[in-house]
Amino acid sequence: MYRGTLGVCMTALSVLILAVAVVALPAWAQERQERTVDTLMDYFDSLVKQGMEATETLLKSKKREKSEVEAVWDDLNERFISVYSKVGHFEFDSMLKKERNEARASRASEWDNSMKLFIHDLQKVGEVVAWQRKVNRDIAQLEYDIEKAPKRVEAYSGKLKEEGPRVEKLLHELKSGSLSSAELQQRLDEVKNLRAEAENVSNSLERTLARLGEDLLLKPEMDKRIAQILENWSNMKARHPAVADDLTDMPANWIPLVKKHWKDLEETREKFEEEYAPILDGKLFSDVPFFQNRPYKDLAKPVIELEIQIKTAIVSAVQKEKSVEDLRKAIALDEELTRKEIQRIQELNSMISPEKWRALLLEDARAAGGASRVRELQLVMARHPEESEEYRKASEEARLIQDEQHPEQLAVKKKLREFEELELKVLEEIRMVHEEHEKRRKSLGLAPGLSK
Repeated sequence: MYRGTLGVCMTALSVLILAVAVVALPAWAQERQERTVDTLMDYFDSLVKQGMEATETLLKSKKREKSEVEAVWDDLNERFISVYSKVGHFEFDSMLKKERNEARASRASEWDNSMKLFIHDLQKVGEVVAWQRKVNRDIAQLEYDIEKAPKRVEAYSGKLKEEGPRVEKLLHELKSGSLSSAELQQRLDEVKNLRAEAENVSNSLERTLARLGEDLLLKPEMDKRIAQILENWSNMKARHPAVADDLTDMPANWIPLVKKHWKDLEETREKFEEEYAPILDGKLFSDVPFFQNRPYKDLAKPVIELEIQIKTAIVSAVQKEKSVEDLRKAIALDEELTRKEIQRIQELNSMISPEKWRALLLEDARAAGGASRVRELQLVMARHPEESEEYRKASEEARLIQDEQHPEQLAVKKKLREFEELELKVLEEIRMVHEEHEKRRKSLGLAPGLSK
């Protein structure tokens, strides 16, 4: 009874599997007795058409991620378009050899050659969608820059536009000789801040101008390879006469879709140039006193000259016997020495940075495995008798770690001591740099220029 029931069940299962397999097969493969070169041609025409219809939708896409563009094309190509040239032609060749009707065989052979070449042409879609994705990314970047344009222009120009008239007034005061030493020092502090602002704006504008220039170097004409592909798409019927008209006609419909992406880029680029015209034309400060008609790279130069003039006025009150030329040389030397002092202090501070100290403390905590290693050793001790060698070794290692006497711990402790010694030396050198700086500045009648 049991064997009979099992046999019935196995038979039913076999039928079910066979049914599923049949459903999964292409239509032309389900009824092998009805397959002909004509049915195969119809099947692969239909398959390629499905892929081409989906491709048309893809060419409309403005997506910018590779997974959303190239990967989609790869899938369409694999499932629909390239199936015949990769796999299907083997079956077709086999049937073609068996075909006895000469006219049908000749027509099928011509279709076979044309279809392979047609599919080869369709592979160029991969290049087009990759190019489109890049174009779409360029558009997105330009649109982002366009959105930020008003704030960027204002950020660059706002501060200096405010300062321009005030600096003009300061120049007038300086020429009149009406400012006291205290007032001169106050004006010097203001000009130092303005100099820093002008240098920042100058450097930022130079970088921005370079990047904007790169954006504008986008080719004014469409990529020649893409243009050639589009031209080929317009002549698909002539290039592949044996392929069905509804297939060869379709690529022509793709051409305006591709060109639309390029047109969108051109329009966006025009908008970009309009928004950034004040920067690109080099006339951002054309109406700003003191900064007008100066190249962006030279924005700080008049401020630096003004700073030197104020310093000269201050120093002349202390070193009355020296000429203006000598005073300017002394100020220039102080500028150079101050730059070197700032650089040295930065180097010294980097040697004993909080980050380096924290890294050493972390290394100390983890040396020899730290607390986690002690727990591991305690587990080893718990699993072995006290008189065993395993227990003895684990106990000894645990004791060394807990007493911070493990060789790895001792090595890190040495690093910590060396760091502390270095810190004392560094702080002493920094103090000496400040002392020398302040001494020199005092001789010039200038306030210290180093941050504590």
